[in-house]
Amino acid sequence: MEPGWISGVTPTSIWWAVPGASVVRASGAPPSPTARAPSPQKRRLLPSPVFGMDRCGRGLGIRPGKLGASGNSSLIPSFLLPVNRTPHSERRAVYIGALFPMSGGWPGGQACQPAVEMALEDVNSRRDILPDYELKLIHHDSKCDPGQATKYLYELLYNDPIKIILMPGCSSVSTLVAEAARMWNLIVLSYGSSSPALSNRQRFPTFFRTHPSATLHNPTRVKLFEKWGWKKIATIQQTTEVFTSTLDDLEERVKEAGIEITFRQSFFSDPAVPVKNLKRQDARIIVGLFYETEARKVFCEVYKERLFGKKYVWFLIGWYADNWFKTYDPSINCTVDEMTEAVEGHITTEIVMLNPANTRSISNMTSQEFVEKLTKRLKRHPEETGGFQEAPLAYDAIWALALALNKTSGGGGRSGVRLEDFNYNNQTITDQIYRAMNSSSFEGVSGHVVFDASGSRMAWTLIEQLQGGSYKKIGYYDSTKDDLSWSKTDKWIGKWILFIFSFSASEQSRKRVIHLNEGGLVGAIRLKCGSEVVQGQELRESGYNLTRCG
Repeated sequence: MEPGWISGVTPTSIWWAVPGASVVRASGAPPSPTARAPSPQKRRLLPSPVFGMDRCGRGLGIRPGKLGASGNSSLIPSFLLPVNRTPHSERRAVYIGALFPMSGGWPGGQACQPAVEMALEDVNSRRDILPDYELKLIHHDSKCDPGQATKYLYELLYNDPIKIILMPGCSSVSTLVAEAARMWNLIVLSYGSSSPALSNRQRFPTFFRTHPSATLHNPTRVKLFEKWGWKKIATIQQTTEVFTSTLDDLEERVKEAGIEITFRQSFFSDPAVPVKNLKRQDARIIVGLFYETEARKVFCEVYKERLFGKKYVWFLIGWYADNWFKTYDPSINCTVDEMTEAVEGHITTEIVMLNPANTRSISNMTSQEFVEKLTKRLKRHPEETGGFQEAPLAYDAIWALALALNKTSGGGGRSGVRLEDFNYNNQTITDQIYRAMNSSSFEGVSGHVVFDASGSRMAWTLIEQLQGGSYKKIGYYDSTKDDLSWSKTDKWIGKWILFIFSFSASEQSRKRVIHLNEGGLVGAIRLKCGSEVVQGQELRESGYNLTRCG
């Protein structure tokens, strides 16, 4: 976006150096008629140490620190000292710099950007929240790619107007942005990042997210393993930080529960060999951690290896688009029918992102009204729109920001700070925004919004199963209370019979036939063989259907 002169915005620490003309400010009041406006080729901003340069003015006769601050004013000519011109007759603009992934591993921006824009309209229409200010959005498409995001992060930071907060989407981009933000005294608020690594407060001191950490899925997975009596599982993951750290956390949790990860596979871009290895190792209960685009590659290989059906249970991430396996993808050579067959019956875990209670949120909308309003703004059907499930989190992120800024500014500037005085050297305002954000507590369309000590959101987990090509809710889990609510609507492929042979001194042989439930599971059956008691296992048909004792 090409920067221009923005009236009513008066940052105090970024300046244009225009060769052949007087020095003018980068934003705030336009230069005098005698001064030339800087051309895009000649404009220069004080660079940032994030990119190996100095944004504090060294070499320009300016000491580090806020321009015009005590001890520095003598270095700056009086005609260059900033003059705040905030018109009281109109609301002053406060800018948000956002990165929306419209494509890539998680194209969440397709629904999250409209949700953010809708939230901005709702917040700006209120006179009891930020009455003297108007929130405005400057955004780019990160494509869920850190390299692409680096380019646009540079533009957001170096082009005026000053942004008071940054809002990235997917985890890989948020990691980049959140590490850089501390150098610019910027708060980062993400609506779609789940990487557990982002909970590190030492590494990401100004990071918040309305999307809970991916580790919140793991207690739910372990609970389901225990419910169905599974003691051995396998995993396959895409090699990215978010999935590696999530799997490390899962490994610790299953170990505590007495469950073993017998086989762990990873891939960068081609899952063919790892899927073959899963087949070779006779993996049956498989946890898959990868982005949506890679999920299609994985299950095309799963179909080819026949690693699906009544002998297998797959656990996947629940934030893919509902018809992700039907989406045309030139990188795979499987048909829609083949993909549909391969994914049938898998289990997903996902954070509860839409308030199940039909109560009014702070925006005076119910969750259902939000869905209806958002759907009208989308270009495609919700099932074909990336990030539709996360859209409530994006909407509530703007409300969290607005409430924090409102608290920081004193609800109108009477007892708070002037938001227009914020600049990238002003840590005082950043600290106040941080404290206000940290104390957030309100009812949003996604549920109750509150951040933990690491800046992450806490929430329930939704458990779904793909039945007949569509996802069905089968339960909820509250890890804080170890409360599993089960609807008993899970369905499984085929029927199973478990044959158990027991031998004792008094009889040559005795055969028992136990009909399994629809899940192909025995449950908590106990079988007595002589003086031994054997715990009945929750078994599948192939390879594990013969239990001997005595």
